[in-house]
Amino acid sequence: MGSADKALNRIEIATGAGLGIAHAAILAGGLAGVGLLVGAGMIEAPVAVLGILIILGAMEPFAALRRGAMELGRTVLAARRVGPQLEEPAKAACLPLPVPGQAVVLENVSVRHEGAAATALKGFNLDIAEGERVAVVGTSGAGKSTLFNLLAGEIAAESGSVAALPTRLLTQRTELFQDSLRNNLLLAKPDATDAELIDALQAAGLGGFMRNAPAGLDTALGEGGMGLSGGQARRLALARLFLTDAPLWELDEPTEGLDHATAEDVLARLSEKAAGRTLLIAAHIGRETKICNRIIVLNQGALILSVRKGEPLFDDILKTMR
Repeated sequence: MGSADKALNRIEIATGAGLGIAHAAILAGGLAGVGLLVGAGMIEAPVAVLGILIILGAMEPFAALRRGAMELGRTVLAARRVGPQLEEPAKAACLPLPVPGQAVVLENVSVRHEGAAATALKGFNLDIAEGERVAVVGTSGAGKSTLFNLLAGEIAAESGSVAALPTRLLTQRTELFQDSLRNNLLLAKPDATDAELIDALQAAGLGGFMRNAPAGLDTALGEGGMGLSGGQARRLALARLFLTDAPLWELDEPTEGLDHATAEDVLARLSEKAAGRTLLIAAHIGRETKICNRIIVLNQGALILSVRKGEPLFDDILKTMR
């Protein structure tokens, strides 16, 4: 679909350039024609001025039609993205539950993405106890995202046994929509009261933003969360997470792109709200592992190392991270 987006952008640029050239040509021709008519005495100055105004406004309807046609193209493209997923049978609400005391149990699990020749996870075994806070470390392509999507029920294992507590996944990308602050939050918990929404915002560090927003929860956000800074958008995503009652939280690089002070505050608030829950954090930055009591290292779809806080290797791994 990315190629379709690029094609639409190319068409829009080409159409805009074509309309600009056509507008310039019509304007030049119209001015020349009006000049000839005035020179020949066939029309007087007031009529000439009216003619010029008509020429200047003649292309405006076509510009609006162009914008409408491009928006229609994007709408059709979006429908093509969503349509096949809506037609698929509903997936199970959650994975099988592990034995009491465990949050995650994976036994000899293999995962292969659709159309891929190689497996993303192969013969993968992992046990995570309830209440553990685990940093998942590995280079790009090591299998971190695959593991997170597997536990969130977004993808299925090709083989092996998967059991996990109900999971909430906070991706690295913050998805916000052109709507009110309230409706963006209600995506996480549709039956939440205003008091619950405000509590979640305050817990995420957006209390000051709320106090300065005259419309409160009815504050309108632009497309993609326009009107919020990167840190505020990330905090809003965190507030969504706080609204859920899932016992297992997965976070993909939760402080990526945030300045040091904001990142430290976000992690402190996350650590406080995660009390009693199990945390999995895909981490590239050392500060994200500091709230964890265990690190697992992935490489080429395999779990190659698991260390706990207090072991020498734990601090050694921290030193290798940004």
